Amino acid sequence: MKSIVIDRSYGLENIAVQEQLIPTIDENEVLIKVQAISFNQLDLMIAKGALERPLPYTLGSDAVGIVEQTGSKVTGFKPGDRVSTHYIQAWQSGALKSADLKSRLGAELPGVFSEYIAIAEPHLVMTPANLTAEEAATLPLAGVTAWEAVVNTGQLLPGQTILLQGTGGVSIFALQFAKAIGAKVIITSSDDEKLKRAKLLGADEVINYRANPGWAKKVLELTNGKGVDVALEMSWADIGETTEAMKLGGRIAVVGMLGGVSTELSVLGVMLKSLSIIGVQAGSKASFEDMNRAIEVNNIKPVVDKIFQLTELDNAIGYFNKGQHFGKVVLTF
Repeated sequence: MKSIVIDRSYGLENIAVQEQLIPTIDENEVLIKVQAISFNQLDLMIAKGALERPLPYTLGSDAVGIVEQTGSKVTGFKPGDRVSTHYIQAWQSGALKSADLKSRLGAELPGVFSEYIAIAEPHLVMTPANLTAEEAATLPLAGVTAWEAVVNTGQLLPGQTILLQGTGGVSIFALQFAKAIGAKVIITSSDDEKLKRAKLLGADEVINYRANPGWAKKVLELTNGKGVDVALEMSWADIGETTEAMKLGGRIAVVGMLGGVSTELSVLGVMLKSLSIIGVQAGSKASFEDMNRAIEVNNIKPVVDKIFQLTELDNAIGYFNKGQHFGKVVLTF
């Protein structure tokens, strides 16, 4: 079978397709014929050497496929079922525990960018019935992270306002979930065309942050000086703007670090507004399943920017690395 690996040494130029053996399964595992995968920033970080995994190392956290074989003790799935991987495998429900972090697919554990994968039954989720395989492949990391940030961490309610940054996978999922809740969405980007697309998806207000470098003032204008209830922090580069744009008692869910891993933060601003700043690492399997039910009930369709085939791997990596996508980038096997 073919697998997408980081080979020889770190660097995006060393991502390659490698022949590997089809895995065998034990009594508690499921063999899956993978149909589609989706890319995340984590994949690029791993390929660049972020966690110093031993090489060659199979990349990837997001995969969807058809159950081909089940172990003798598997009862929840049968051949023909379409299933998705779950990112933090040991995090089944409740609060995240330190031990759970050792089970992150494509980080602490080998990834799932392969034609066939073997996964233990508790670590799989049935995909929403209203989605294609390509759409469902976008869910395990970006979708679940957005759900966790908006619903469980942000506790967004109907009539409240959420601030989103950029138009990548997490932000676009958060836009869709927020509108399904009945909230108002303000989204920022440096690309006017992407902002137009966000409006078509239901964004109430859009801000070009390059045209408005002090964009927090614009947010306050749009909220009659009150600020937003919830914000998803993708960058940290403008955390001062984010805190200024918040309502008293607002909640900032940290879901990215595109602006770097360190920043200057005004503690006074956080205290004066009684802000909560909470880091989000995807979500539990229970949260994943809650999200899938909401996707079916509301017929939410993930936004897939572009679909590549395995033979186009180099083009897919280059396209995703440029960061010009709107929503998610998918590859099919």
